[in-house]
Amino acid sequence: MSIKQQAHEIVDQLPDDANWNDLIKSLYRNQKITLGMTDLELTQDQLSEAEISTIMARIESSSAMPDDMRDTKSYNPGNEATLGMVAGVIAIFFAFVFPPITWIAAPIAVIAGAMGVKHHQPKAWVPILMGIVSMAPMMMVLSEHMEYFK
Repeated sequence: MSIKQQAHEIVDQLPDDANWNDLIKSLYRNQKITLGMTDLELTQDQLSEAEISTIMARIESSSAMPDDMRDTKSYNPGNEATLGMVAGVIAIFFAFVFPPITWIAAPIAVIAGAMGVKHHQPKAWVPILMGIVSMAPMMMVLSEHMEYFK
């Protein structure tokens, strides 16, 4: 029997008011679709309605969009915010290890963040905060040296 004939049989078994979910459930019931099924479900001869609903729920939840910033479909940072965040991370990382890098990266982060805020980019305030946080140890070190020269 060809795939076309099998598909016609499955569709003919559906009620007249069936929707697409009913068709998908019928395909799972006849094990013509195995996407999202566990090994245990694959070995069973017949799936119950509850098991089919579980498979459908599993597939829907796996394709849900994440809400965090890694989701570039809803979070599109601009060039300024991206540059500022990279410079801010570099500034914070090298604040105690190699301060001259921080002296360059922190102002870049603050300026790029300010430009991002000016252009209304989402999360553009983060590089400003990172630049300020990375400058704090630098200011502490400079204040210690200034007291030494007094």
